[in-house]
Amino acid sequence: MIILDIKKQLLAVDKILPQPPQTLGNYRPYIVADNMAFISGQLPIKNGCIIYSGKLGSELCIEEGKQAAELCALNILSQIVELEKEYTFKKLIKIEGCINSTSDFTQHANVLDGASDLLSSVLLKQAGHARSIIGCSSLPLNAAIEIIATVEISSFTLLS
Repeated sequence: MIILDIKKQLLAVDKILPQPPQTLGNYRPYIVADNMAFISGQLPIKNGCIIYSGKLGSELCIEEGKQAAELCALNILSQIVELEKEYTFKKLIKIEGCINSTSDFTQHANVLDGASDLLSSVLLKQAGHARSIIGCSSLPLNAAIEIIATVEISSFTLLS
């Protein structure tokens, strides 16, 4: 898949690729090891601001949580596009969701579906992925959700 394909697929589902968010600390947005890229946790950030903050189960409803997860997925896609400047994206392997939630919240899977659904719509055959979800008592900047991604890549060489 090339950069244009991701952008084209996003337009087909009425979404626009955001600029990759800046990191919040002393770490990289992604790191590559062999044929894998590990994308650091992506928050529901747009234009440098947290859009969805608070706890699922008290301050936010499931639909808002799904929208937050979708925004995290858009930020993951923006990191994949950055990766494609040096590597060829092959497949989404796994996403890991951390959901800021109350102790009695149990709909974590429904919330993370917001990310899985968008990634499947955009990446098509390259989107089948494993996932794990945990509920958290807090997240950076009081974000509603944080999603980590692992993708398979390959190096490419320019023909001379």
